[in-house]
Parts: sequence; structure tokens; C-alpha cells
Amino acid sequence: MIKKYNATIEYDTKNNHPDDKNINNLKYNDIYTVDTNYFNDNQHIINYIKNDMRLVAGGGYETNTIKNVKFIILAN
Repeated sequence: MIKKYNATIEYDTKNNHPDDKNINNLKYNDIYTVDTNYFNDNQHIINYIKNDMRLVAGGGYETNTIKNVKFIILAN
């Protein structure tokens, strides 16, 4: 089954961020279209989305470049 998730990450960057150093209150959102047949359960999907968003917010390769991370993830 195909399911859509509207996901938002709010975060601050650290001094080691490759693009935006020491910036607070950043926000990024995206819509994920997921084939639920490839995941064990809904929590597995949520963890996948959180990890992906952390990578994007962190500059693409690392997640240790962001802090004070909060998520809002809603299934449509």
C-alpha cells in the first residue's frame, strides 16, 4: 500500500555544519511517499523519515552537525 507522510524537522546548526554555521530555528519540510510493504511497521517508516531528514538538515552526509531537533510527522 502507498501512504504519504508530511514531515517537518526543526533544528539548530552547530559550528561544524558544512553550509550554515550556528544558525537557530531552521525548518525543513517534505512529503514522503512510502510503499508500506517494504517496512515492518509504522514506527520503522517514522524512523526512516527521521533519519533521512536529519541527513538533509545536517548538510547531506552527517547528523552530528545539528542540535535541538524536533519532528512533526503526519500520515495523510
